[in-house]
Amino acid sequence: MVMTATHATTLSPAAAILWAYVFAEDGTPQSIPGAEVDAALATRDGWFWIHTALADTRCRIWLEQNAPASPVAREILLGPDEHLRLDVTADAIAGVLPDLQRDLTQASMEFGRFRFAMTQRVLITARRHPLHSVELTRRSVEGGAQFPTAASLLDGIMDHFADAMGRLAVNLGDELDVVEDRVLRDDLSDERQRVARARLQIVRVHRQVAQIRVLFHRLEPRIVVSHAALAAPLGALIQKFDALEHDFGSLKERSRDLQDEVATKMTAITNRRLFTLSILTACLLPPTLVTGIFGMNTKDLPFQQEDGGTWYALGLCVLAGALAYWALRRLRAL
Repeated sequence: MVMTATHATTLSPAAAILWAYVFAEDGTPQSIPGAEVDAALATRDGWFWIHTALADTRCRIWLEQNAPASPVAREILLGPDEHLRLDVTADAIAGVLPDLQRDLTQASMEFGRFRFAMTQRVLITARRHPLHSVELTRRSVEGGAQFPTAASLLDGIMDHFADAMGRLAVNLGDELDVVEDRVLRDDLSDERQRVARARLQIVRVHRQVAQIRVLFHRLEPRIVVSHAALAAPLGALIQKFDALEHDFGSLKERSRDLQDEVATKMTAITNRRLFTLSILTACLLPPTLVTGIFGMNTKDLPFQQEDGGTWYALGLCVLAGALAYWALRRLRAL
């Protein structure tokens, strides 16, 4: 009987929950096994953070059937839409927000989405891929960080995301500094590819930051009215994303100017090489004409019967090239 019960519990949808915590009034967290989440929601005080993986069918079943969320929140949690959104009602907030995907040890440069539904008593988050900011927040919870409300934990996730964007802005700025120094020294090798890669990353990140900034600004009045506890942290986040949007906007303009400067430098280098090639061609044309004449194999060619005729012919070639060079200098083509 015990083995049967354990097996049934393991196969229950709630058992697939990645992690769950219950927080006391002072924000102290306590981990809850996934299989016990439903019972804890029904019997325990405090507020809950429940994190699920949308790639797991059991998690999707739990979100559809057991999650303490409204139909609109369930639709957002389970939906395929990747566009950023926030839906605000009188007693809940649900939405789709950006985060960096995470590989085995650190954040990658690929963006993902984390979906959430939040009430005063529960914060449900869902993702398709491991996410950087969500993982850092979990580690903070495991380290004893206190989150007295669900809003404070959601603010912590977005704060980690803003910090990651800030570090990325610094790294991209450093990359542009290196390229700019080499461009000013005319020490060009792969700068065109480097600045193109940096600009691509800047444009992608700027697009995400600008979207979330606009989203927060547009919904700020409604959130402040219906969820007063979010007013202060939301205001701080808006300031952070305003600064980030300005930083990435500046990097975007700088990368575009630098890309134009690199293209100008490369064009100048190409023009110099073509000019050198043109001068060599112009100087070699008269000697080529001389050698062509002596190669006609017709009668009465000069120097055929004279000793040292070949050297006379070579002298004519050199003289013809020198005259062409003198003419180009005279015409100020050099």
